[in-house]
Amino acid sequence: MKVQICVPIAAENASEAMGLIRKAEAGGADLIELRLDYFNDLGGISRIVESTSLPVIATNRQYEQGGHRPQKENQRVQALLDVAGQGFRYVDVELTTQGLGSVILELKKTDAKLIVSFHDFKQTPNIAELEKIVGSQMKMGADICKVVTTANSIDDSISCLLLTSKMSQKAKVVCFAMGKMGILSRVLCPLFGAQFTYASVEKGRETASGQLSISDLKKLYRKLGVEN
Repeated sequence: MKVQICVPIAAENASEAMGLIRKAEAGGADLIELRLDYFNDLGGISRIVESTSLPVIATNRQYEQGGHRPQKENQRVQALLDVAGQGFRYVDVELTTQGLGSVILELKKTDAKLIVSFHDFKQTPNIAELEKIVGSQMKMGADICKVVTTANSIDDSISCLLLTSKMSQKAKVVCFAMGKMGILSRVLCPLFGAQFTYASVEKGRETASGQLSISDLKKLYRKLGVEN
């Protein structure tokens, strides 16, 4: 199997974003995640998407779910809806989004596939709770169910991997844990059935705790004998 790596792009404008995307492409990225919550303005978004042949995910991360800055919820959602139809392969919307059902109905009118995500920045719930979260995402019509937790021990990484192995039989999932203790799950989740994992474009460009650079992650996969 070939491991798929998604590189998040945290830029303030279109020019910076396109430069980082070129670096991600050179590094061997398989997907790009465009973090709209980092942008000062959303001018030139379609130009960014057109600048790469890689599939691009649009997300405007809710502040409570790890977003770069606080935003009024209605404005945050509207900004995501405004760009959704501009060539994105996927749109990532949080399970905690206000009026999620209505938002998803609007997103389904575009050609983009739907990622419904959930982040826990304090802990990793038990596997039964994780299954409930994925079940809720599936009920909302997610094409990919994304669950990201925080690892306080290696056991939390194992829980994410077990959840991925089980739920990937029922749905397309991405699940791993943040933090130093979560690196194991970040590296191994694709081998347990996750659609892809995440890596920063380079050191110093991490968008979450425990995120490896794409260069370091690929080195690990080569040592493990994994195709990437």
